[in-house]
Amino acid sequence: MIVLAVSTVVTAAVVVVVMRVLVNPPAGRAPTGAPVDTSKRVPSTSTSVQTAALAPPPPGFPDLDGFTDVSADHKIDNHGIYPLATFTSPTGLQCAMWSSRGDTAAYCFGAIPGRDHPANQVYAGDYKAYFDQNTPPATDKLNGKPLASGEKVILGAGGNLVGGDQITCGVQDVLVACMVIKGFRHNHGDDTAQRHGFVLGPERSWTF
Repeated sequence: MIVLAVSTVVTAAVVVVVMRVLVNPPAGRAPTGAPVDTSKRVPSTSTSVQTAALAPPPPGFPDLDGFTDVSADHKIDNHGIYPLATFTSPTGLQCAMWSSRGDTAAYCFGAIPGRDHPANQVYAGDYKAYFDQNTPPATDKLNGKPLASGEKVILGAGGNLVGGDQITCGVQDVLVACMVIKGFRHNHGDDTAQRHGFVLGPERSWTF
């Protein structure tokens, strides 16, 4: 009976000590409890930037990110109606680009290479891209400055020449590539953006 009494006293003492530690923990030591998940509260600036980055262009489209932006050298004065630019490709194609609130597009006139069927015009706009046979405009409407390999022109949102949607044209060797990103202001060109454009190469020319 004495042993049981001592055991009861020791057990009660332990309970009292444990209760005091839980209620008044020692300084510098956090109370025991469920861990707090702070991972969702840490700002993720780098992740959000990556999410807003431009999605890759279609397979086979050249990477124009590292090209030199020469937009200002190809701007045409059209009395401030909307941004307009022209250029001549290394193979002599005459190309024009424009970007307004209602229409952003580019076209090139000349001998389109890499085609099974004859075409002297290629067009890419907000909603479609296609090859066609058409009467070219007067030379004074085009006849832009040469665009060299490794150079690009950007019109519209995100470019130096502000307008509606974004359109970029660039030259890689003798290849000409243009792409329109519809709704660029709203989706920042992410993978939800609708894209149309063309690639004009010596062996193959195609639209998307």
